[in-house]
Order: sequence, then C-alpha cells, then structure tokens
Amino acid sequence: MVYQIIRWWATMFLRLYFRKTIIHGLEHIPLQGPLIVASNHPSAFLEASILGTVLPRPLHYLVRGDMFHPRFKWLFDWTNQIPIYRQKDGISNLRKNASSFELTYQKLAAGDAVVIFPEAKTILEKRMRPIQRGTAHLAFGTLPYLKEGEELRILPVGVNFTEPRFPGTDVVIRFGPSFVTQQATREDRDAIESFTERLSEAMSPLIIQVEDEGYDKHYDALASVYLKCMPSNPNTAGVHDDLRQLSGWINQHQEHHQHLHGIHEYIHRLKQHQISDAIYYPDVLRKGRVMLAIMLIFKWIWLITGGWIWRLSRNIIFSKIKANTFKTPVTVGAAMVLFPLILLILVLTCLMAGWPAWIPWAWLFLMFSGSMVRPSAPLIWKALRLGPKSKSLFKKEIQGFTRLIQGILQPSQKQ
Repeated sequence: MVYQIIRWWATMFLRLYFRKTIIHGLEHIPLQGPLIVASNHPSAFLEASILGTVLPRPLHYLVRGDMFHPRFKWLFDWTNQIPIYRQKDGISNLRKNASSFELTYQKLAAGDAVVIFPEAKTILEKRMRPIQRGTAHLAFGTLPYLKEGEELRILPVGVNFTEPRFPGTDVVIRFGPSFVTQQATREDRDAIESFTERLSEAMSPLIIQVEDEGYDKHYDALASVYLKCMPSNPNTAGVHDDLRQLSGWINQHQEHHQHLHGIHEYIHRLKQHQISDAIYYPDVLRKGRVMLAIMLIFKWIWLITGGWIWRLSRNIIFSKIKANTFKTPVTVGAAMVLFPLILLILVLTCLMAGWPAWIPWAWLFLMFSGSMVRPSAPLIWKALRLGPKSKSLFKKEIQGFTRLIQGILQPSQKQ
C-alpha cells in the first residue's frame, strides 16, 4: 500500500519534472512471473524511479549498499530496495551480500520483478559501458529457487535523457524483447560469458549512444530542436529510432564536418551570450518578447510563492555533491519530500488559524502553473534581452537545424 502511494506521487512529480516521457516497447513487458529488468545507469536513482512509474508491476531494486543508512531503513523497505555491497565497502559489509542475494532469489522465485544495472557504475553520459557479469550471477543463482517448469526472463531497457539536470527536458525509454535465462550455474564460466554477451547485444540498440564525448553537446542541440521545434508531433512510435538516427549521424562526424562546425558555432554563441542552457530550450529563442514577458511573470510568481525552495535546495545540494550523476536525483528526491510537507504545513496552518480553505489549493495551482514554464527565470530574462540581430541569427540557425534534421531522417522515413 505504501509502495503504491509513493509510486503514485513519484509518477505525478516526474511527469511534471520532465516535459515528455516517451515510452516504446511496453508490449515486451511480461506482466507476471520472475523478471529481471536490466537497465543502463546514467543518472543514479532517477532512472530507477522512472522505471518504477512506467512498468505496470511493482519492482524491487538492487542498489549500492553504502547508500543504506540505518536511520532510513524504513524508507528503503517501503520502496523495495535491496542493498548490494562492494569490496571497497569493507569485508564486514560484503558478508551481508549473502542475505541480500538470498532475499533477491526468494523475491524472484515468488514471481516478483527486480531491477538491476548491469553496467555496475553510474556515469552521466550517452554511451553504454561494458556489461558486467553480476546480472548473469544473479540470474543463474536464482534458477535453483524456481518451481519446476518456471522460467526466469530478462527484460533489457534503455533510459535515454536529453539532460536530466534540467527540468522540462525529455526522457525516452525503450524496452526490448525479453529473453529466457538458459539453464546453467554460477560456476559455468562459458554460460556466464554467453549470457553477458547476449544481454549486451540486447541493451545496446536501446541506448542512444554518442561515441565521442566531444560531440555530446552537438547531439543535445539536434535532439532538443527535434523534440521541441519540429512541426510534427514527436510523441510517436518513431522517436527513439529518429534519435538513434541523429546520434548515428553525429558518430560519422568526419563525414559531416561542415554541418557540425555550424552546430559548434551555435553552441559557442549561446555561451557568449551566457545562455548555454538554451541548448535544451531552443523554443525559448524563437518566442517573441510578449510571450517571453508572460513566461517571466509566471516564473517569478512561482519563485516568490514557493519555487525559491526548489532553487535553494538545488543550490545547496549542488554545492555539497561533486558528482554530476547524483546532483539532480538527490534534488528531485528532496523536492518530492519538501513540497508535500509544505502543503501539509499550509493545510494545518489554515485549519488552526481559520484561514480560507482555498489557500492551499491556490498555492498548488501556482506551483503547477509555474512548473509548466520549464526554463529558468534567468534564462528567460536573458532571452528577453537579446538584441534583434542576435535573436534573428538564433532563429535562422534553429530553422537550419530543422531542415538538417529532416534531411538526416528523410532516407529512413522513406523506407
């Protein structure tokens, strides 16, 4: 019951945080029976939370044991988290893994679903890292616990962010066909290698990958224009394929030097105008001054009435956490706790002070309305102050990117 309540709130909050959550391959998800969900791991527990809101069945999660503070054991139990410790966590903690794996085997044998991150490390990048053998060990270790004739299925999934550190960006999730775990033991090295290779081959096409890190921003620029500025509705079955087509074009950078140089100049000009974040909000650069002024008013109302709590907590967390991978997940998690708490305090205050009952609802409406204006107030303000010449140049560049994207995608769309 508690899990379902948390899942409902997380679903609503994450749908507000991301502009669009585009999902492909829901038909591949087994609705019952033992299931291991194998996902890439770019943004700590953010993709775990998203998967929990997307899959139509409860999930259990294998997570880093060093995150398990005894004071918050109740929260980990409520959210079905199972700790797994590493060598650097100490020998005493490593001994706890036996009970953690035993619990996981039992959950799978009972027909539950368990999420695992086969890369075994979380890094915010648009590449798949080598798949480790841990998933094979978990799968083969589970087999003796299954009932006779029962199968353990593996569901590969790719979670693809544009830029999860910025609210109002997009996430594209693709599930691949599940496959059945072959009969083997944890001591069978050949079977472990075969399983790991098969899982790697199943996950790779689900993850949008930019091979050269130096071209990540170039992909972000094209992907953001595609998702936010293209005339056709991107919320279709072809979004993941289109984005893979764009990343494939980027990966052939030696053949497209001239176009990529133009994208590089666009990114450089954004930086010169101190609006680098606009790479993820290209639609802001196309809006007129009146619309930008209206957006800014809504954003300032949101900030004054409660949005400042988000900004303050975000700044504090970003200053304390050095790894980019963990900054946004921790901030989002904090906001998911803070805002319901503020609403509860506001309701109790109204009851005790005799204030009108509409005040909490008005506050909720203002928070919701302000959240619909995705870019930050400073970005909107700077876009509003752009001179006519700079504004016109950015518009022309975005129009050029739109034509470029259409040219890249046209051959595949004809097929």
